[in-house]
Amino acid sequence: MMEDFDTIFFNEVLRPQIIIPMKPEPIDQPESITSTWTNLYDANRTKEMFNMTVEWFGRDLTVYLDGTLERFNPMRYTGTFKDEKFIIEENEDRLMVLAPTNLENWLLTEMKMMDEPKKETDQAINQVVVLEYPIERGYGNISFALTLFYKFA
Repeated sequence: MMEDFDTIFFNEVLRPQIIIPMKPEPIDQPESITSTWTNLYDANRTKEMFNMTVEWFGRDLTVYLDGTLERFNPMRYTGTFKDEKFIIEENEDRLMVLAPTNLENWLLTEMKMMDEPKKETDQAINQVVVLEYPIERGYGNISFALTLFYKFA
């Protein structure tokens, strides 16, 4: 009985296996000089610089705008909600935010910008409010955060 086990074990487990050598895969060769330089050091990547989040709770609508302002190559960030545009841009040493005073039936009542306390608005209809925030001169990226509070009118 032990001999049967040894024979089966040898044939099924220890038997020399036939190993077929695989053809080696070629090393990725660039198709052209252009493809070599397009992703040098993983330089081409997508970076999220602006985020707009909208929360709707009962009669309250809150819009959060946050991101990073790039001082080296300043851009204009835009977001759209209910066909109304929110624009954030740099104007020399000021962060400029343009926001609609109403979104359909919601009216802008308060706003909070960066580290400043919450401020009430004049609740004008069908206008654009311009918010300014002083920023330091220099280079590099500056993070920003803004919260807009709308109430159902």
